Amino acid sequence: MSFSEKEKHFHHLGLSNSSLNCSRHLLMQRSQVTSLFGADALWRKGYTGAKVKMAIFDTRIRADHPYFRNIKERTNWTNEDTLNDNLGHGTFVAGVIAGEDAECLGFAPDTEIYAFRVFTDAQVSYTSWFLDAFNYAIAINMDVLNLSIGGPDYLDLPFVEKVWEITANNIIMVSAIGNDGPLYGTLNNPADQSDVIGVGGIDYSDHIASFSSRGMSTWEIPHGYGRVKPDVVAYGREIMGSKISTGCKQLSGTSVASPVVAGVVCLLVSIIPENRRKEI
Repeated sequence: MSFSEKEKHFHHLGLSNSSLNCSRHLLMQRSQVTSLFGADALWRKGYTGAKVKMAIFDTRIRADHPYFRNIKERTNWTNEDTLNDNLGHGTFVAGVIAGEDAECLGFAPDTEIYAFRVFTDAQVSYTSWFLDAFNYAIAINMDVLNLSIGGPDYLDLPFVEKVWEITANNIIMVSAIGNDGPLYGTLNNPADQSDVIGVGGIDYSDHIASFSSRGMSTWEIPHGYGRVKPDVVAYGREIMGSKISTGCKQLSGTSVASPVVAGVVCLLVSIIPENRRKEI
């Protein structure tokens, strides 16, 4: 299993006039991906993700990070004795979902963030760590869970079955489909499972990004069926998000598109009365 990202640091046919103007607008506004989805319309109505419990399975986040309003809990499921994010991946993902810096706004700034550290600084993880962390997410009644990661874990039956248990407990799981495109049959797990929202990436021309995985769930074909994924696509090129301490940076990849969708989901969940969310 690995991160699904393509990082880009700052140092690191005929069209109608209306189409050209739209394209120019997207290019100017692309750093604020929230504006492309109309998140500000819900903000004005008072919906900002409040009382939505968001689990981010990644590389953690600083407890005192200045760009986040509501970090509820940070837990470490690895064999490393640290609670901080030394890679920046988890912080970036959290920023896309709930950051409040003016240069890299998140979708749902009042979302309750539960940061699960399931990767070491060397980007190593084990199934047992995920199983324990998944069990805890069920126990504390998460609403949404984002996994900006993926791999060939359809071969790992305990992992697959635990994902089924997560969604059976009415936790909405959002996961990156992977960066193994443009070939077909390149889906990553768990995004390729039927009960997970598998997210692919598009560019600002609304074309499928070349890196975005796609195709059928090939591991199911021997059983007589297979599903086409991703389920949804979102902007996944040069998206702005939070750095480890302060400032913003750009990343590209389906691991960026996944928290875009997770952030939108948090906003939509916050519209539902709290005592009815699990019913729905």
